Amino acid sequence: MHNPQCSKNFIIKNLPEETFLRIEPHLEKVKMPRGQLLYQPWKKIQYIYFPETSVISTVTMLENGSGVESGIIGREGVLGASIIFAKDVSASEAVIQLDGEGLRMEALTFKDIFEENKDFRKMILFYVYAFIVQISQNAVCLCYHHLEKRLARWLLMLDDRSDGNKLFLTQDFIAQMLGVHRPSISKNANKLQNLELISYNRGSIKILDRDGLEKLACECYKVINNAFSGYTNSKCFNSFPRQTIYE
Repeated sequence: MHNPQCSKNFIIKNLPEETFLRIEPHLEKVKMPRGQLLYQPWKKIQYIYFPETSVISTVTMLENGSGVESGIIGREGVLGASIIFAKDVSASEAVIQLDGEGLRMEALTFKDIFEENKDFRKMILFYVYAFIVQISQNAVCLCYHHLEKRLARWLLMLDDRSDGNKLFLTQDFIAQMLGVHRPSISKNANKLQNLELISYNRGSIKILDRDGLEKLACECYKVINNAFSGYTNSKCFNSFPRQTIYE
């Protein structure tokens, strides 16, 4: 890859050519299969990941092994940017939610380039701000919004970051990510299917009526969307291909 436009990751794709040439020798193309554990809580971060066609979940874990999703990272972002705050360990688990490909870079190299290159640093900071908004909104959403609306918002966020027209997800996995029991997911997925917003069959979900799903989703989708829209519109970023920018 000798041209940033060849990458599907928004950060890499929109770097100035001089900056891209600085980082390109340090980028490694990797397969990112669903279920692969990239980070463990309080373990050292060895690689920074730039998803291209894959989607990653960050999961905040408890001592008893239970956890809930705190953030979603796809082609708009980067996993591991927290090392810019002087910590070289991950505070959360990171697992690949939708399989695909991505790029990775050694953590120490990422940190060196972040400190020395202002264009790279600006891109990363734009993203970190938007991701903080997502994490903060997720916390409020978990406490105050009905599961039906949370599920609609979550599916839209995955669809924004996915190239395909189907999301391959099990009800068990969705329940873990949203911090609820599996029967609750089954009940609410059936509701969305009866409203003809989605079709669900054997671990795959297809969005049939995106506009309807957006109307049903909680306000958090708009808030998170707007934070990322401001970021993706910076320095000629494209916004998510399917999302609506809310005024």
